[in-house]
Amino acid sequence: MHSKQEELRQQILGAVIDNPGQSHRWIGKRLGIHQSTVSRVVKIGRKPKTEYPEKARKIRQYFKNNPNLSTRDVAKKINSSKWFVQQTMKRAGLRVFKVRKAPNRTDKQNTVAKLRARKLYREWLVKPGCLVMDDKTYIKADTKQIPGLEFFVGTTRMEVPEKFWKRKMDKFAKKYLLWQAICECGRYSKPFVTTGTINGQIYREECLQKRLLPFLRSHRGPTLFWPDHASCHYAKPVMDWYEAKGVNVIPKEVNPPNTPELRPIEKFWAIMKKKLKKSGKTFKTHEALKKNWEKLCKEDGQSLAQDLMSSLKRNVRAFGLGKKFNR
Repeated sequence: MHSKQEELRQQILGAVIDNPGQSHRWIGKRLGIHQSTVSRVVKIGRKPKTEYPEKARKIRQYFKNNPNLSTRDVAKKINSSKWFVQQTMKRAGLRVFKVRKAPNRTDKQNTVAKLRARKLYREWLVKPGCLVMDDKTYIKADTKQIPGLEFFVGTTRMEVPEKFWKRKMDKFAKKYLLWQAICECGRYSKPFVTTGTINGQIYREECLQKRLLPFLRSHRGPTLFWPDHASCHYAKPVMDWYEAKGVNVIPKEVNPPNTPELRPIEKFWAIMKKKLKKSGKTFKTHEALKKNWEKLCKEDGQSLAQDLMSSLKRNVRAFGLGKKFNR
């Protein structure tokens, strides 16, 4: 007559054999026992199998042929558990990395961008001076609707209140336009927030004259202004304003086009919006957003801007030479 331990052992091994693709956790939950008990029984009763090295080889080959496969996809292909795939990856030194977005440049555009980057570095960035960069972004009035990954914890979805696992999104959500400049030494200008858009006149009067110029003059040494390729940045009235105010600006003919990877302010926006999203606030006026944004910049803006801009010149040089760099 079998003991209770032997009966449980046979029950566990039978469940493992009947469900070869399931994890020990799944089997333990089905039998009403802890997954460690299942793992211990399987380990003791396991016989050497030549299929394990072969499965491990297949796992490595699958990821080599298509690194975008998930562990679940590979587990289904080899008829094994997700846990076995993860352990094989760990032993093989395989790690999971986040896919990065990149602009869709043609070969010709990529060549032009690299040529300009090399020229920009040789003729402008080697000169002494603090590099200044500006940009604009849109921020939704309801910060909960700002795009980004969100998670919740619970045993099942329905046990958690709906407000935590369902995010209501407006089709045409109210949003504000925000402009700001950051520099290589880790400083940031006063923001400009509006409910409308920015044309050449507004950009010249509100962004350049009232905010960028005082920001540039607050530096003790020389500065170099690097705008993007927006039409208002190189319009004739704006170019005349640069010359009249003595602003040292990067010429359009050496400014690499469509290169967001060389503009750390894009990442500055993403990180700051993520912090703003955590507050969960809804701004009824653009002045309320401006006040909260200034408070957020005061807390984290300086260190963040300095970290992002510190390697910009080195990255421009690497991009021009076709080398990889940390973005």
